[in-house]
Amino acid sequence: MNRMQAMIADRLEPRRARALQRVDAIIEAASKIGLDITLVGSLARSDFRIHSDIDLLVRGELSSDQRLEAERLVAEHLRGADLPYDLLFETDLTEERIRELLADALQTP
Repeated sequence: MNRMQAMIADRLEPRRARALQRVDAIIEAASKIGLDITLVGSLARSDFRIHSDIDLLVRGELSSDQRLEAERLVAEHLRGADLPYDLLFETDLTEERIRELLADALQTP
C-alpha cells in the first residue's frame, strides 16, 4: 500500500462511521414524523468510498409540505458533516429504478 492509499484508508472508516451515524439519526427522526426514508446506494451496499455521497430514498406519496419537511430534515442532519447527499423521492422514479435502489437497501450493514 502506498502512502496515498494509506492516507485514504485512514480517513475512510471515520467518514463511513460518521455517515452511518447521521443516516441512523435521519431515519429515526423521519419515522417520528411519519416519513419513510431508506438508505440506498454505496453506503447501503458497503462499498462507500472516500468521495462517495449518501443516497436516501423517500418512500410513498407525499404532499408538497411533506417533501419540504423531508428535504429540511435531511439537510439539518447533514449540515456541517462534510458529506454530500442525494435525496431521491420514490414518486419521481421509475419502477425499475426503485427496484434497483431497494436491492441495495436490502444489503444495508
